[in-house]
Amino acid sequence: MKNKTIISILATTLLLNANWDSTINELKDEAKLVWKKQTEFIHTKKPDENSTVRYERIRKEHFNAIWEDVIKNLEKALLLNKKITQAPQSTFFGADKESLQKEFNSVLDDIIMLLLDDNLLNYRKSIRTDQEDINLLEKSILRYREQKITAPQESHLKTTQSDYIQKISDAKEEIQLRKKRIIQTKLSMRENFEQLGINLTTVQIDVLLSRVDGDDIIAMTLMMDVLKQITLQLLGIMQESGEELHHAKKYYGMHTVLLELVVYVQQNLADKIKHAYIPKIDKILSDTKTILATTNQKISTETNLQRKSIYYKNYEAQKMTFKVATLYKKNLQDELKQISKAKKVSQKNLDVSKNTFETVTLSSDLFKIISTSQEMMQEVMQLQIPAIIPFENMKMQEKFQELTEKIRE
Repeated sequence: MKNKTIISILATTLLLNANWDSTINELKDEAKLVWKKQTEFIHTKKPDENSTVRYERIRKEHFNAIWEDVIKNLEKALLLNKKITQAPQSTFFGADKESLQKEFNSVLDDIIMLLLDDNLLNYRKSIRTDQEDINLLEKSILRYREQKITAPQESHLKTTQSDYIQKISDAKEEIQLRKKRIIQTKLSMRENFEQLGINLTTVQIDVLLSRVDGDDIIAMTLMMDVLKQITLQLLGIMQESGEELHHAKKYYGMHTVLLELVVYVQQNLADKIKHAYIPKIDKILSDTKTILATTNQKISTETNLQRKSIYYKNYEAQKMTFKVATLYKKNLQDELKQISKAKKVSQKNLDVSKNTFETVTLSSDLFKIISTSQEMMQEVMQLQIPAIIPFENMKMQEKFQELTEKIRE
């Protein structure tokens, strides 16, 4: 089976009415019908299929598509784990623990690529595409307005003023359609999170979409959900194997690899927040502080009232940037604490799993331990979701997204 690859998706904030719950209630039935026709998902909705049934179908389809490749990679990881245990710490010739660990991590990366091809990430791609279309349409409207000024009132060869007026009207209609489609996509995202046992408000979805670590948070959540499905299947295979300890230990070993995968992903995100995201927001804070000092000095020395007024406005905007950047850093630091807390739980689960693998003599004992891991994975999944605090206002949301783009540069 050919491996699937995940599309790396940038997080996108949506510059819509902050209270889009009320907007939804105001939509006409005709608009809702347009949404259904226009919204593009990887999996087409079947007739008479509600959101819960649809999401369960999508999960099953995705799981069936990756199962064989996941098992192959788990078997490869098991073999590497054994080699790592037996390999020397370092050597001039052949493989040592460090080189084998790199190979093992590469296999974990391959498994991650398989696990993350899921519907929630496709929703994010859909939102980003619609937002990009909105930005292009808004630029077109500005261009049409400029061209309308010198356009003839009547002509069979050139675009007339009335033609440009129609173009502007059509573009505005397209913008509204895409904004409504984004709202529908976000509602579907919220429903899918609910299926994973995570309840987020519409406002919290907005905040999650605005964060630089939003993709990472969603990716980890999706991974835990698929890992729970894989664990469930491994349990079924172990049960069919009866008391054959050799087979049971093989599948239990695969389960242990999955726990190593969880710790690996959590550590990767912690490193990314610590060494990439926070240093970049620190740089923004430092630069903004310097600009604030310069602007303040200009205000105190400028005698022209008009220029002084402009400096005041700039100063207020710069203060807003500093305020939001400070909040952003706190959010990232809180997320780092949250991930560290979840990782400690995951590491404890991994340690007991490895210890059991070395000492257990009955397959039924292995079965019992894996059975309890479902609850452990749900606990870790909940721990990984940060506290998502709504924005104070639309300006703060826009500034938050602006900083997100800078952090990504």
